[in-house]
Amino acid sequence: MKITGKALGVASALLLIGTGNSFAQEFDDFGGGDDSFSEFSETTEPSLTWGGEAGAKGRVWIQGENGNESGYTSFYDICHSPTEANAYLKLDINYAGSNTDLNGRLKFDTATIKDNPEDIIDELSARGYFGNWQIEAGKIKTVWGKGDKLHVLDNFNANDYTDFVFPDYIDRRIGEPMLKISHASPFSTDSLSDLKFEAIWTPMMTADRFASDGLLVPNSMKTLTETVTGIVMHNTALAYNNKDLETVVQNLQFSSDDLYEDDIKTLRYGQAGARFTGTFSGIDFGVSYYYGHYKQPSANLGAYVDSVKAGITNATTKYVTEGLTEYSENGSSDFWTAHGAAITQIVTERYGTEITQKVMTNYGAAIQNGTITQEQATMLVAKDYIPDIAKEYAAAHAQEWYEDGTITVTDTYALPSLNYDQLQVFGLEAAFVLWKFNTRWEFAYNLTEDTAGDNPWVKNNSIAWVAGFDMDLPIHNFNINIQEQGKYILNNDKIEDGVYAEYDVDHNSDGKYTSNQLVVNISDKWLNEKLTTECTTIYVFETKEWCVQPKIAYNVIDGLTFTLSGAYIYSDNENGQFYNFTAWDTVNHNAGFVQLAAKYQF
Repeated sequence: MKITGKALGVASALLLIGTGNSFAQEFDDFGGGDDSFSEFSETTEPSLTWGGEAGAKGRVWIQGENGNESGYTSFYDICHSPTEANAYLKLDINYAGSNTDLNGRLKFDTATIKDNPEDIIDELSARGYFGNWQIEAGKIKTVWGKGDKLHVLDNFNANDYTDFVFPDYIDRRIGEPMLKISHASPFSTDSLSDLKFEAIWTPMMTADRFASDGLLVPNSMKTLTETVTGIVMHNTALAYNNKDLETVVQNLQFSSDDLYEDDIKTLRYGQAGARFTGTFSGIDFGVSYYYGHYKQPSANLGAYVDSVKAGITNATTKYVTEGLTEYSENGSSDFWTAHGAAITQIVTERYGTEITQKVMTNYGAAIQNGTITQEQATMLVAKDYIPDIAKEYAAAHAQEWYEDGTITVTDTYALPSLNYDQLQVFGLEAAFVLWKFNTRWEFAYNLTEDTAGDNPWVKNNSIAWVAGFDMDLPIHNFNINIQEQGKYILNNDKIEDGVYAEYDVDHNSDGKYTSNQLVVNISDKWLNEKLTTECTTIYVFETKEWCVQPKIAYNVIDGLTFTLSGAYIYSDNENGQFYNFTAWDTVNHNAGFVQLAAKYQF
């Protein structure tokens, strides 16, 4: 098994992603967030309403086979394009009483039924109104922050990335069991109004999800899987050779779940937070605090790296010792044949003068009377230096010998462990109109347990932000929405220090610890708003990668809409967030698809 620093670096960057921001967040149907500053209303008569949406989509991936530089060269190539198809049904139910209401959504699709049947209940919550107080409990999706479907303060719900960022933002959020308590203050003045306090608690945490097969499996996940598989196979082979059948059986029952140190479905991984929002002189503002954990794990490779290094050292020592012993006893050995000239040259260059002096001191008389030759005396003296030089020479070439198979490690390797780092987020947010620009802002200070930045297995502290605007242009129904999302990893100079620097979970091989992505959405509506054209572009400055997503939607008749869309991703930088899906294509560094969908809303 060949384990390189580069592979381990990708693995430690964690399943993913390297990458500064976890994943770019796609914009679909741009518009305002879920913030509402209106006071809680009461329904005088109970009512039950229901509705939903049904649809289907088919996708064709456009790419040359195995990254063929010329792409499609014949109809035969097109026929071998990978395809995907899926149908879904969503049912929404709402019951409103005099001081209570019940909201639920059921979601039926192939992935949910097969892989996550618990999410057939997408959302289900009961809400009670007590004057200016509101209490809500159930499986809920909540959104914090003023960003337009791009956030750094929205931390309670995990993301379902099995279809990357192509679904709408709220659709890829995973409902979480939670308790919400809100209070809308009746206090209001000409300059200060809409004051609202919100507190949230969840008894556990759900982790982000990623595709386990197909074209959207993250490259970093593949790398970590290959690394772990190699470790298990190596240890199993050693156990088999040592006739340790108990260990062989245990290894055959290995599960990736064994890598996680803790069960996140426990109170230890519960989440809590509070948010205060209001309006001051036309500026919607907010202050928030979140306590929980990152929803993508960090890989602790310390024990694994140490075991590999120890194994290489032991194998190298054995190789040198056995070679020198055979050389000493027989005057030759495979080791000496391969490396003797290089070792002798080092001895001569480093100790030439000292050797000459010892030859004259110890063998001068014997050389004069012809008992021994000058060359023989030199070799006898030089042999005293050879063992130490041989060990030094071997240490310098140990990794090379390990990778090319010259030495074989006979020590077991320790498995890496995966941990969800503790996270506290202190946030500020604002939204206001500036001339014709509807601006929005978010700022977050992310506090982890690695405040010094010198723990390679825990994410460093960081700051993150979102800033942007949208505006309607005086051209038809044209709207443009521009947002910039960024992140800066603090104390990043410590990442480059220490034994495990290249395996640090925050390590960036380019040495860039800022990440800035620009997201631009342009849209227009035609034919009395029955036809919508839209295009979203994401560009990441540090890694020079991008994703373009065009879309045309046509409302044929009430409730029935057909949508033709697509995506093109380009990335050739291993630190990039899109590299996860283009790494396989070593020629073009891209991926793309065309998709046709139909939905009916009722």
